[in-house]
Amino acid sequence: MDGYALRSKDIKNACESSPVELVVIDTIRAGDVPKVTVGPNESVKIMTGALVPKGADSVVMIEEVEEKNGTVTLKKAVKANNNLRFEGEEVKKGEIALEKGHELIPPSLGFIAELEIKKIKVHRKPKLALLTTGGELIGLEEDIKPGKIRDTNSVILESVLSREIVELCSIDRVRDEISDIEKKIEKNLEICDVFIITGGVSVGEYDYVKDVLKNLGVQTVFWRVSQRPGGPMFFGKKDNILIFGLPGNPASSLVCFYEYIRPSLCKMTGKSNLFLLEVEAILLEEISKKIGKTQFLRGLLTQKDKIFQVRPSGLQGSHILKSFANSNCLIVFPKNETLLPAQSSVTVHLLP
Repeated sequence: MDGYALRSKDIKNACESSPVELVVIDTIRAGDVPKVTVGPNESVKIMTGALVPKGADSVVMIEEVEEKNGTVTLKKAVKANNNLRFEGEEVKKGEIALEKGHELIPPSLGFIAELEIKKIKVHRKPKLALLTTGGELIGLEEDIKPGKIRDTNSVILESVLSREIVELCSIDRVRDEISDIEKKIEKNLEICDVFIITGGVSVGEYDYVKDVLKNLGVQTVFWRVSQRPGGPMFFGKKDNILIFGLPGNPASSLVCFYEYIRPSLCKMTGKSNLFLLEVEAILLEEISKKIGKTQFLRGLLTQKDKIFQVRPSGLQGSHILKSFANSNCLIVFPKNETLLPAQSSVTVHLLP
């Protein structure tokens, strides 16, 4: 604090009716090295962040004293160590400063700099490429025409990836032509650690992506997952490159990103909490589905009387984005259930 450094025992009897006067013998600014030692009935004017001079064991705030003609008057006692900060109080010799695996948030970097450590070993950012496929897709800068739709997947995925620890090195779009798809995929496999492709992974006549990946030496780890939306998802590997093939419908693509790709990126960057935060909530309205697939419903989670409550946020079609825009969670509807009654407890995955 800005104030006066002094010996607490000199003012142990100070009060309103019996104030104590101390002589001010010096002024110490932040960054100065004290040249004096505080003796009996002496004080030093001191600024925030300055070294405390020898002899002093306490600092009284400037607002609590009166200074006049080289003396300072105090009307109450203070204890030793008042308004002082000590060497070693943050981390002791031999103590671990930050554990391996710690996520480096801005205060972490300040703490490391404070310890005079200039370089540390970290997980590097994965290089990521994004490719959207489909002859129907057009960019935001193009005029809409019959049979065409906006390429929303590249907008959505670029946005969610901007919140992750990745280096996005390529965003591209390609028509449903085998030769074009092969050229784009081959080019991106040369520059990335993680490759996300949307569209072309289902069973349609022009869904070429899986065949092209196979021809380029990509090993299929799995194709199709028992869920809605996002069932046709593909995952493969080539050497150390991870390849995710997502369905073209935007809600499907985004659910698969949150449930599969984001945890993978978290793992690659050394994080310990990989998956979306999971909580239990009370369902506010009945929902039903056919048996056999897990369903992730877009939902709106609220809290009342310290109890989480959730309801679907709107239409759940895999092409619907409005309900996703109005959601903050995914309601997990287990595959072997067909009905979740209102007021039942459900598992909810919180969206970042």
